[in-house]
Amino acid sequence: MEALIQGDIIDFIPFFNVKVEEGNLLINEDGDLSLIVDTGFNGGIALPEEVLEEMGLELAGYDTFRLATGEVVELPMFLGKVIIKDFEVETWFIPGDWLLGMEFLYVAGRQLSLNFEDDTVKLRQ
Repeated sequence: MEALIQGDIIDFIPFFNVKVEEGNLLINEDGDLSLIVDTGFNGGIALPEEVLEEMGLELAGYDTFRLATGEVVELPMFLGKVIIKDFEVETWFIPGDWLLGMEFLYVAGRQLSLNFEDDTVKLRQ
């Protein structure tokens, strides 16, 4: 089974390289930004507000989220596209840290593997 995307693990933190281009988030190996794979985040993708503004995403609504601290907050949600090779995924974006959540992983792939021997993370379909 071929990897849809491959990333690295540094200091036990798995991440994929990304870049913003023409209002979309591209996940690819030559991206200059890092998106942390966060299995504790059940949403789509969290990005800093300035990146969401740069992407030009329109507000789709608000939802409540429970943070790692246990605090419940209401956050704006934006609908946008993620491009992986020639594959497009529509997902929800919220303001926050550079996080890739479980909802996105479920929609984009079927198998997430962490290999600590060669420090790689792979998402396969």
